[in-house]
Amino acid sequence: MVFSFDPYVMVLTAVPSFMGVWIRLRTGSLLLPVLLHNFVNSFSFLV
Repeated sequence: MVFSFDPYVMVLTAVPSFMGVWIRLRTGSLLLPVLLHNFVNSFSFLV
């Protein structure tokens, strides 16, 4: 088993996560972070 550290993958994971947490704290709603998560998943699937 090989473990590799890829900063690019970490950034692509961390940025939407922090945005989701920020949106959740600002709005108090869970709907917008869920929609953001679905959008990011769909975008990464299409690209």
